[in-house]
Amino acid sequence: MLALVLLAAAPATAAAAAPALSAAVDKSSGVYTISVDGKAWYSSPGAPSVCVSGKPTELAFTGTKASSGTDKLGAWTGVTASYSTGDTAVDYTFQSYASAPGTMIGTASFPKTIPSACGPNSALSTHFPEFSTTAAMAADLHTLSWRGGVIATTAAAKGLGNLGASGLDCGPVVSTDPATGDTLVVSTLTHHKIFPQKTSNGTWSMGLAAAIPSIPAGFNHSVLFTVAPGGATAGVYAWGEVIQNYLDTTRMPSVTLSDIGYYTDDGAYYYVWGGGGKYPPHDPELSPWIPKRPWPAEVGLIKVKEALYEMGVPVAYMQLDDWWYQGEFFFGNVKAVSDWHASNSSGLFPNGLPAFSDKLDLPLQLYTPFWWADFWDLPAWSSYGTFNSTQFHGTKLVVPEDSYKFFSQFFDLGKKMTNGRFNTYEIDFLDANFAGCADCFLDVNAADLWYYGMAKAAEERNVTIQYCLPSATDMLESLSLPSVIQARASGDYARPEGNTQPWANVVTLGGASLLMGATKMAPSKDTLWTASPQPDTSSDRTHSGYHTQPHVDLDSILATLSLGPVGISDGLGLTDAKLISQAFMSKTDSTLLRPSRPLSTVDAVFTNKSLSASLDGDVSLYSCDAEFGSCAAKTAPDIRSTHAALPGGGPNSHYVLCVCTLNLIAPAHPCTHRSQAGASVAAC
Repeated sequence: MLALVLLAAAPATAAAAAPALSAAVDKSSGVYTISVDGKAWYSSPGAPSVCVSGKPTELAFTGTKASSGTDKLGAWTGVTASYSTGDTAVDYTFQSYASAPGTMIGTASFPKTIPSACGPNSALSTHFPEFSTTAAMAADLHTLSWRGGVIATTAAAKGLGNLGASGLDCGPVVSTDPATGDTLVVSTLTHHKIFPQKTSNGTWSMGLAAAIPSIPAGFNHSVLFTVAPGGATAGVYAWGEVIQNYLDTTRMPSVTLSDIGYYTDDGAYYYVWGGGGKYPPHDPELSPWIPKRPWPAEVGLIKVKEALYEMGVPVAYMQLDDWWYQGEFFFGNVKAVSDWHASNSSGLFPNGLPAFSDKLDLPLQLYTPFWWADFWDLPAWSSYGTFNSTQFHGTKLVVPEDSYKFFSQFFDLGKKMTNGRFNTYEIDFLDANFAGCADCFLDVNAADLWYYGMAKAAEERNVTIQYCLPSATDMLESLSLPSVIQARASGDYARPEGNTQPWANVVTLGGASLLMGATKMAPSKDTLWTASPQPDTSSDRTHSGYHTQPHVDLDSILATLSLGPVGISDGLGLTDAKLISQAFMSKTDSTLLRPSRPLSTVDAVFTNKSLSASLDGDVSLYSCDAEFGSCAAKTAPDIRSTHAALPGGGPNSHYVLCVCTLNLIAPAHPCTHRSQAGASVAAC
């Protein structure tokens, strides 16, 4: 049983007073403290340490001085604390703004070169900021952060020490005072990809990746602190506004976000084309374990488009996933790229992608995961520098200094082989690709150069980018990259046939979308069916006999309210046009209805405030299952929210999508939501 209620809550009548940030440095010990309205929230554990030539070296505090200046946020005043030992020195400057008392920037500056290689890319060679997990309010604040591929984990805990952090994929840290709702957000402001986080020995810290061999003289790294009233969601969006303004964030428009499309990703009815055979003679371009389709891809996908148009579902673009190009299967049904031309297999595109593109006559979203080593031996690509991936063995990536030139040529190929219809580029396994990008850690600028080259080449060709299986730090890196407009916020749509338990394609969306919404990134829920059951098909998890999806209505609602792509993937003639057309602005085209913010988990789930009054036990994320995000006690409703602007330019209302499933909620506890503004209570 599934019940859905959409509630509108009136805006709060009185705005909360804006809290102010400040930093102070103890003039005897060098300990720095971050305070909100004069109350200490976090303090450093003592003098910092830096890894020098492979060895941790503790620095001595040498003094402070007053500082001032002007930057993109305006005039600032502050304090600089200096620490050194021998030839190793670092300065920490905290900048406060009279015009923006809720914003502060902290900068670590290195006046001299430091040989720093001291470990893997997930370890730290510097520590700024660094906070004791027991001092001040560190143990009492409600904390929240993001990590994992597809930002699969929205971690929440009472106390900074319990939040846990280890590695390259950790996102901004959000801390909320449960008594006031004031929320502090700490994030990188520069060099987002090379500053992992670590919790150990009673401290939490952020620092330069230990794999980087040297910190150059004059290197600066900045961290953004913001505080705002109103709880976690309000605090994260306030932080997002500041960092977007500072980095001049813009996102290119795309049909993939404004209109409905058709997908062939894992879980789609026509994901992968089989019949290759397990034994010779076989076709290596077709899946060996998936049954043969009734027609080649170039015929079947045209039939799908024509049927959808006849049904009143005029899809405006089509996505081609990990099966369309030339290459051997790397794992599962994922092909690594040997040649980014369409496979001319009799089961795929025997007449080539240009002919298919002309007949389809729609913009195309084209995909790559990683590149086989033999790809780089082809004459067209052999001039580029490459390195071996340490994550996907047997594949290679382009070196950072050649990123722009390579992706320029690569995207030109995409335009050429689609006769100009290549519209969006999807790069998959981004989190793991970066973790395996050894050359991205050769110096402090290499990672930025690798990402910039791809994005700039796309922007110049009016191609937008989807980051697939990204990390939280990819959202921050993208803030300066206009062509990057969407990112996967969930796992693949496919699930083992018959499995109706909470699945990553649904449950991770709410938490990831909070971070993505605040960074102006469109969260992608991946594909969806609009009807179930359908005749047997195949997926990466069920090679034959895959025919159901347990909640197609919910899938349609979540995708529409996500602000990300709405990419349907039903079998030929099986789309529920009545259901999906409710997402259209009109019956005459496929333009989508959109809220002003993506659907995201409401604060009650994070802070354990409103729900604990009506449900037994701790029902916050603090005690929730790490994989699925649903509470271990199985008594908590799955609640997510979104925002929409009222017609006529009125104030925003808070809309709540309330989802109740009997297998998750004890019968004695109905799904109840109290609006954040305190204006309404409703149950489903």
